[in-house]
Amino acid sequence: MPSITLNREEVALKIQPQEVIGTLAMAILPLIAAKQAIVGVLGGIVAHGLGQGMTATDPKVQAPLWLLHELGVRAISVEVGGSTGSIDRVVPEEERARDTSDPFSPGNIATGRAMAFALSNLSSRQFLLNGEVRDIKLLPREKMAAAMQAVVDMRRLNEPIHITSTRALATLMASGAAKDDERVEAVVALLSDLGVPGVTVDPATTTITFEGLFNEANVAASAYLQGGGADGVRAARTRVQYLNQQANSSSGAAPARPPHTPKGRRRR
Repeated sequence: MPSITLNREEVALKIQPQEVIGTLAMAILPLIAAKQAIVGVLGGIVAHGLGQGMTATDPKVQAPLWLLHELGVRAISVEVGGSTGSIDRVVPEEERARDTSDPFSPGNIATGRAMAFALSNLSSRQFLLNGEVRDIKLLPREKMAAAMQAVVDMRRLNEPIHITSTRALATLMASGAAKDDERVEAVVALLSDLGVPGVTVDPATTTITFEGLFNEANVAASAYLQGGGADGVRAARTRVQYLNQQANSSSGAAPARPPHTPKGRRRR
């Protein structure tokens, strides 16, 4: 059975219900949005739980310990009642790289590895906008919902959603919206969820160039965090793999259908 050393004592880990892991994830998302390190945040939750009189077997302590374990932490020290933790031992990156199992398999979803992978992905995402690399900003749900509704409202019949989203971004930029405008941030976050790694937008002509192939890891993490489960992740990956195959097959030649091609151009 997996275990982790907590304050120099070995703690056996027991798989926790998905609702417990999900509740924990929702609680730490605002902290991730504030660019706090995931390991420190999880260590703080363990310290707080112990300070509240919980034991290491309590689900609210076990869940963050599981996520720490799945992030490669094997020993951690926390100050009971404190706000963070320090790593004492972690699995070397090269050793972790040898584990090629799918983080979103049913088994890895059950243990929390899927959640750990998805949260790590979300905390480190970047997007290339007009040649500038920028961190993805996590916005409140209501602001993301407004952006998604705006995209839905302007979607054309049978138009791929990533094309509609890039048109929405181009429209915002053409209207003079600043790059740090929350509406721009929201559409950029939506594009990242769809796997788009970056775009170049000419506001004057609303010409859009997709920069690079779609990011499968971003799409898989987003599908999982949105409740897709193993089947939802599989479907999202299939879509992105198809789009990337189209891009690769048209490499070096003018694409037949630019809206589906990450390096193609789309003019309104």
